[in-house]
Amino acid sequence: MNLKIIISILWLGSMFTFAQNQNELSSQIEKLNKIYAQSMIDNDTKTMMSLYTNDVVSLPSYQPMIRGIETLKSLSEQVENSEWKTTSFDMKTTDLIPAGNFVIEIGNYKMTMTGPGVPDWSDEGKYMTVWQKQDDGGLKIKIEMWNTDLNPWLQMQQSEGEQK
Repeated sequence: MNLKIIISILWLGSMFTFAQNQNELSSQIEKLNKIYAQSMIDNDTKTMMSLYTNDVVSLPSYQPMIRGIETLKSLSEQVENSEWKTTSFDMKTTDLIPAGNFVIEIGNYKMTMTGPGVPDWSDEGKYMTVWQKQDDGGLKIKIEMWNTDLNPWLQMQQSEGEQK
């Protein structure tokens, strides 16, 4: 067999393996995102925390950086025990970037919440999650970051204008 044919066969084989791995990663992350979303709706901190590494770093909108599972768990339990409830949460992955033992997920979210004196409050935005591959083949969240597409200051100004 000539060398060009062998290289072509190896290259095509590696492309098939890459596409297969991408599909498997996409399916695995979609399943984990459904568990995450349902745990938010159910206010189920225990299930949600099972998706994170012990040394997680969380970078939420309008809040300081959160480091470590215990700190994240404590803050999540405060929300769980508050009157704020997530009534819908949807995540849509737009990009997956494998990087060694990590997978970078980029996507968009939409959610609705209710709280004291607030009937329904909707938000939408974008997120980035860095998933870390575990020894058992699973994935856990190592780093997460999200922020809203909605400008709260503009919304407040519009609301004030409507009240005048």
